Amino acid sequence: MGIKQSLLSSIGQKLLLATSGLIMFLLFLIPHMGGNVLFLFGPDIFNSYAHHLHQLVPIVIGIEILMLVSISIHMIMAFRVVLANRAAADKRLTQKSSKERSLAAKLMPISGIMIFIFIVKHLLDFKFYEKAKTMLHGVETYDVYAMVLGRFQDDPIHLLFYVGFMIAVGFHLSHALQSSLQTYGLFVPREGSRIKLASVLVGWGMAATFAVIPIAAFIK
Repeated sequence: MGIKQSLLSSIGQKLLLATSGLIMFLLFLIPHMGGNVLFLFGPDIFNSYAHHLHQLVPIVIGIEILMLVSISIHMIMAFRVVLANRAAADKRLTQKSSKERSLAAKLMPISGIMIFIFIVKHLLDFKFYEKAKTMLHGVETYDVYAMVLGRFQDDPIHLLFYVGFMIAVGFHLSHALQSSLQTYGLFVPREGSRIKLASVLVGWGMAATFAVIPIAAFIK
């Protein structure tokens, strides 16, 4: 079997799905969450973080390209896996009782679509949004702190939009992490599993952390 056939096999598609997801989780979500948390410490610290990030343009662009490739692969493989699972569900031997699947597992296609919509919205809000400038320790830099405030202050609809989509992130991550480890053969799903519990805690913990930022901006 050639490389192409291997990658497009059932196992190959799941490996691509898991690997692209873990790349986004490790190289984007975790660092992005860490940077966002600095918003809670005030404008100087947050703008300083953003300023230093802008000094790493080649690295940032490289990561952005990697994220674009990963998202594309993830979406294509997710679509193929969902279709394959639905086709397999018609066979009794591969059919899985709905009671055996968690709510997060059942909602994976929906939460994935919602996250994609959120990414587009988030990029329009912050990546391609005109930023004001401010002085930081005698150096002119983008006032990212003021931009975040401006997007959420006095705008409860926008706040609810972001918090609502963070719920989708919580559902998606809480299942995706354990599912990825299962794909690699590192996790056998069973009741009371520590890995399953850790996946749920990490997924919802990250979603809650991301949700805190717009809430904090709204109430300031």
